[in-house]
Amino acid sequence: MLLLALLAFSSMPVSHGPRPPSREAQLDRPFFVGDMQRLVPQEKLPFQPSETATPVLDEAKTRLYLGTHDGKVRCRFRGKDSWIFQSGGAVLASPTLSGETILVPGGDGQLYALNRFTGAVRWKNDVHEELTTPPTVADGRAFVMSSEQSITAIDIKDGKTLWRFHRDAPGGFTIRGDARPQVAHGTVFAAFADGTVAALDPADGVARWTRPVSGPSGDYLDVDWLEAPENDTRVYAASSKVGVVALDVATGDALWTAAIPGANHVVTDGPRVVASGRGQVVGLDRGSGAQLWKVELGKDRYSTQPVVESGLVLVAQDRGPLLGIDAQTGEARGSFDPGSGFSQPVLAVPGAAWIISNGGALFFLGLLP
Repeated sequence: MLLLALLAFSSMPVSHGPRPPSREAQLDRPFFVGDMQRLVPQEKLPFQPSETATPVLDEAKTRLYLGTHDGKVRCRFRGKDSWIFQSGGAVLASPTLSGETILVPGGDGQLYALNRFTGAVRWKNDVHEELTTPPTVADGRAFVMSSEQSITAIDIKDGKTLWRFHRDAPGGFTIRGDARPQVAHGTVFAAFADGTVAALDPADGVARWTRPVSGPSGDYLDVDWLEAPENDTRVYAASSKVGVVALDVATGDALWTAAIPGANHVVTDGPRVVASGRGQVVGLDRGSGAQLWKVELGKDRYSTQPVVESGLVLVAQDRGPLLGIDAQTGEARGSFDPGSGFSQPVLAVPGAAWIISNGGALFFLGLLP
């Protein structure tokens, strides 16, 4: 099935952009640029363009779904646009697939449910708050986070709101970024700009526990990312103020803390936790939080969410290149810079990856073994 995806993408007409380098140049790199397609016309790019919605690939690996800042959602099939849906605002976060439905979080406050084959609207729910994370789907419900610090549960069948959990934003300075809700162990885990991590009952949104992981007061308390693996007894939170905190899923008690300035993302990878913060990407021991390796990005550089695929950490930067890092050793293995930077993680599958640059161009990458 992956071969179908590669063939579909390679059939796209291209008149400009990177070409695959020679085989000799590929040998010491973890990936190569296979193709590029411009999605957003250059004249329609904002003054400071950013594309924050990672592409989504269906289970059959034949359809690629793309949301962009101009409000468009595209379905790419066999190298062409199968359909295009125009939402009422910028698409700031990736859509989520659920059966034959694709859920699109709108910057206009609407959650759109579309037929994933035709793009037809099945229903929409006006949350009245800018939606900033991909919906998380579990047991027939979609959980969405807003920039106003509300998590809303919505019935996927009819689009009705089931419950909402809200925390007031703190005074002082915060960082624009919201953690996607995570569902594991029969619990919805959510994080907020006031530094709180909450464990919620998925049926009614009642808090089972809440923990202020960033301290009681101050600036930049934000918890901008959560990781809650089903096969782990810990929840991992990225706190901009204190670093990565491992919490017990049952009680919320802190088990260890790894100090990482400006921590904004975290992902688990076997025995490791990979985290990013201000100017660095760090590999941590999953059991203790001890540092295993560190890659310097440069002063005040921030990365998007690290993505681990086949032993390779793929890290995109807001004002820099996409990096390939060895997950075990932290050794840098290659980079790709389109000149406009990235505001989204890559979509990676064995052998291939896709990413949209801040310049509105979709790049296909071949991942080498």
